[in-house]
Amino acid sequence: MIAAVATATRLDWSGWFRGIVGALVSGGAGSVSAGFAAMKLDKGHDLNVFALMGITFLFSGVVSLAKFLQTTPVPNIEQAPVKS
Repeated sequence: MIAAVATATRLDWSGWFRGIVGALVSGGAGSVSAGFAAMKLDKGHDLNVFALMGITFLFSGVVSLAKFLQTTPVPNIEQAPVKS
């Protein structure tokens, strides 16, 4: 148990969480273009563009998050700084 805690303290948690947030944002960024494209293509219907953008953001973000977690399921071990 103590070895597991010692190992967990050496992991790069902040970098891993930044990667998770980055995956969600980059995956969902296309939702803005999807909303505007839907407005342009379907002018005859009253669309709730913000709902469409939100749903698209959610699904695209989850797909990107899954891809990130597939390549980085746990944080990497922090490298000790090189002393000169």
